[in-house]
Amino acid sequence: MSSYCLTHPPKMESQHANIMTKLKMDWMHRVFASLLLLTTWSNVWGQPVGQPVDFDSEKSRSADIQIDYNVVYGQPDEPMHRADILKPSSLKDGEKLPGLLLIHGGAWTLGDKRNDARHAKRLASLGFVVMSINYRLAPKHPFPAQIDDCRLALKWLHEHADKLQVESSSIGSWGYSAGGHLAALLATDPSPDVPRLKACVAGGAPCDLTSIPLDSNLLKPVFGGPRRTFPKKYADASPITHVSPDDPPIFLFHGSKDWLVPSQSSISMKEALQREGVDFEYLVVPDKAHLMTFIDREATEKSYQFLIERMR
Repeated sequence: MSSYCLTHPPKMESQHANIMTKLKMDWMHRVFASLLLLTTWSNVWGQPVGQPVDFDSEKSRSADIQIDYNVVYGQPDEPMHRADILKPSSLKDGEKLPGLLLIHGGAWTLGDKRNDARHAKRLASLGFVVMSINYRLAPKHPFPAQIDDCRLALKWLHEHADKLQVESSSIGSWGYSAGGHLAALLATDPSPDVPRLKACVAGGAPCDLTSIPLDSNLLKPVFGGPRRTFPKKYADASPITHVSPDDPPIFLFHGSKDWLVPSQSSISMKEALQREGVDFEYLVVPDKAHLMTFIDREATEKSYQFLIERMR
């Protein structure tokens, strides 16, 4: 049996390499441009630009919402272990409300709780006590530091439930993009020393990291290298890996034109939840890309309604 291989002339190989490099760089620039743009929305919805995240807690009260900024939920000397606590100003002594852990996105490498300020305020106005957190970021703190901090924050929320007037048996998670991934991982791979979540919302979330090409270094800053080198780390970090029948209700939403986190990620997660008989809803946001889905009011309002129905 004869065999042959296809080769290209040196000039063609060089042209091909240049084209592929240009396409790769263009795609990476688009990724980081979107993430930076996502961060700048906090200027509109969040606290004033330049407010530090590591100073002592301060309070703010509006007609509808009380906010405690930069509450320490972990190590006092770790500046990322800070949370904003939001609750309705009308909350009476002795009254308790469902609690919600809000987790920002940013590819596990950037972002801030201010990015989710609009969502946090809206959820508080709907009758939730919201804990919107910062967490340690890669590459300085590789995975699993991010999920470790989310679990630490969730444990802190349970331990302080009475003081915060949170119904400890009704605590959920909400996140988008990398935050959606972390919210879903809390739901499907819970810490043994913390009760299960009551419900979860994961928007635009990369739920199946095992679908990333084996030799891609895209997530090297997060996981230390490609999937071929760290197959177990990628699998363990994937919410889809841990789906089981006792998972809490999960709401997935994804833009149909999301090129940053392909919608197949949520479709695969939906199919896994369906196979295991988990209560879920899946919402496709028509003609919306990653950023525009994050700020789509109809989609986010439906996610809030899901939490109201499942947690009260």
